[in-house]
Amino acid sequence: MQSLIRTLLLCVAFTLLVRQSNAQTSSNLKTSSAVPVAHLDTSKIQIFMLPSFHINGKPAKAHTQGLLVHKNGLFVTARRDDINPRRSLLLWLSCDPGSQKENFNESIKTWTKIWDITPTSKPETWSGVLDHPGGFDSDGQNLWIPISQSRRDGQTMIRKFSIRSLIEKGDATATQIITINDHIGAIAVSHSPKRLFGANWDTLLTYEFSLDGNAVQHYERNSFIRNFPDWSIAVQDWKVHDEFLIASGLDKTSKLLAGHSRSLIQLINLKTRQIIAELRLPRRHESGNFTREGMAVFGEHIWLLPDDLGEENKLYRFPLNELLNVGREKP
Repeated sequence: MQSLIRTLLLCVAFTLLVRQSNAQTSSNLKTSSAVPVAHLDTSKIQIFMLPSFHINGKPAKAHTQGLLVHKNGLFVTARRDDINPRRSLLLWLSCDPGSQKENFNESIKTWTKIWDITPTSKPETWSGVLDHPGGFDSDGQNLWIPISQSRRDGQTMIRKFSIRSLIEKGDATATQIITINDHIGAIAVSHSPKRLFGANWDTLLTYEFSLDGNAVQHYERNSFIRNFPDWSIAVQDWKVHDEFLIASGLDKTSKLLAGHSRSLIQLINLKTRQIIAELRLPRRHESGNFTREGMAVFGEHIWLLPDDLGEENKLYRFPLNELLNVGREKP
């Protein structure tokens, strides 16, 4: 009899445990699915033609990394791939981003300036060329660019460049250098508080630094975003806009159905570290994902530079409100 009662009690306890586990799983799914999601219509996307990529008058090739749109033009980071060793490049195109013309290259035939920003010196314990300039951001006066080795476990120098010196003097001398023993693929700059946010390879770790280079905190993937335990974006480029961090990258979740686009842009509240909204972009059948490389926020638009630089270069943009209005009730 005692054996039977013990068995019944064990069954009851097991049933309660299963129910609790199911409830927790349901809660987690509800938390994840509570983030409003929208899909961008292709009709919202504009295409702009950029100049061909030439160096010293000859065709060249470079792997695009980051994009920043300035009131007077475009900055692009890229890794030059057609030479050995490969080199870290910063490009500047003087133009009017507010123009509605879809061909920047009608009147501008070449990139205004191209700098080789590959570090010439590095810590003695580091090996390999720092040939991977990543996604980058501005504090309003300076560009903050991570330059890494092209491997997952590589090291990084975050280098600060004066925008005024770059544009007016053509001077690409770094005014500050921060070294990190990890591959940082993207940097975003927060104004309040004054912080740098760095995403490593596949965003398995997110780093937070003060602007003087002191480490403030680092977060594992599943702890940086508080309302999305299965956060799975691999950030390619991200920018701070008002109180939000806008992250652009590839959805690395294993739950994504075959054939679906991995292009994803997320709106993150920096103070609460919660995702406010997600915008999924359509699949590009001809050349991959829209969010595979550079992204910028300027004016009333989000700008994308997904392809490598060569003879034909396309810049895309769509209204910023397509992201900001996700989940908001329409009047």
